[in-house]
Amino acid sequence: MDSDDQVTGPHRYRNNQRMVPAAEAAWGLSAANGMLDIRVEAVAGQNRLRDIRTGHEFLNLSSCSYLGLNNHPTVVASGAEALREQGITGLAMAEFRIRLDVMRRLEDELSALFGCYVLPSISCGSISSAVLPLLASGHLTDTEPMVVVFDKFAHFSMNFVKPVVADEAKVITCPHNDMQFLEDVCKAYPRVAYVCEGAYSIGGMADLKGMQDLQERYGLYLYIDDSHALSIQGANGEGYARSVFTELNDKTMIVASIAKAFGSTGGIAMIGTSRKYDFLYRSGPLGWSQGLRTAAIGTSLGSIAVHRTPELGRRQRQLAQNIEIFDRRFGHRDVRGTGGHIKFVLTRDNDRAVRLATRLYERGYYCSAMFFPIVAKDQAGVRLMLRGDMTSAMTEAFCSTLEDAWNELR
Repeated sequence: MDSDDQVTGPHRYRNNQRMVPAAEAAWGLSAANGMLDIRVEAVAGQNRLRDIRTGHEFLNLSSCSYLGLNNHPTVVASGAEALREQGITGLAMAEFRIRLDVMRRLEDELSALFGCYVLPSISCGSISSAVLPLLASGHLTDTEPMVVVFDKFAHFSMNFVKPVVADEAKVITCPHNDMQFLEDVCKAYPRVAYVCEGAYSIGGMADLKGMQDLQERYGLYLYIDDSHALSIQGANGEGYARSVFTELNDKTMIVASIAKAFGSTGGIAMIGTSRKYDFLYRSGPLGWSQGLRTAAIGTSLGSIAVHRTPELGRRQRQLAQNIEIFDRRFGHRDVRGTGGHIKFVLTRDNDRAVRLATRLYERGYYCSAMFFPIVAKDQAGVRLMLRGDMTSAMTEAFCSTLEDAWNELR
């Protein structure tokens, strides 16, 4: 072996050498302010958590359970009932060989609820790791390899597999929501796939109409992670992406977490009704990863039951009302996410982000300080999530506290 061989990677799609030290410096600031490793008991769901070491109580505004279904009695009871009925935590093997029949029932009920074929898995990350390399190689489209375009703000779980995807095909990073850039790529290459989110985790929504137009004109394949919008929109909780892509074709796949607003755990892929992708169960991470455990299957079935009742609509409407309250009070401020349930208060530097989050926590609200590499450099801030299990009065009280804490930092 030549001792002069270069051992540092090319860093084309990731650079841990630079990213980890920068991130740890910011995380250290959060830890020094007591904003990490808070150990709690749930006194009243997410609206009242108690730090078991200090007794401090607070409302959690960093939870992705946007409807509060993760502590719904029906959801919790269904998980326990599934364990009692099956008498086993899971089969601990690849599901394409043997699986519990209750898993088939879950697949059928999810497909009926969302009006398309639904493939459940242990996580969205596993789905993306399995699907995106196959998409790049052309196996999902029965074609030659595709150029895969990642939106700049696409979630880390998708960006994480960029190097693997790049081993199969050309990878391009697109400026956020830039449909003209995407159209130029479609004009330059005959087969293009776009990887993006529906509702972005740091606020803002995808340009679904623009994407639909490009699909119709150029045959663009769309891989949309709608994890932050599943359940909070649609009569059956279909999510934001399905508000435009109501009927899924074989050039659109929507993945989503069922561990957020849906209130269970795991991930799903919504696929066109042709079911041409059955081989995904035998491909890479979906083949070797463990499937959903029995309790998770049970809580998912319980959530489906809640989705089929008027309660879903009531919680969706309360969330919408909370969004209106927040936007009315902060629409003039430097806050991203107008019209959405994920808000990002821009502070621009790490220290002010951590100080704002700390002051809110001291006054009874936990929000997340966000900094590079989660967001771009010099774009630090505080992220908060509104929920449908918060009352209007809770939202108004939080807005007053946020306003006071923010003004103190100015």
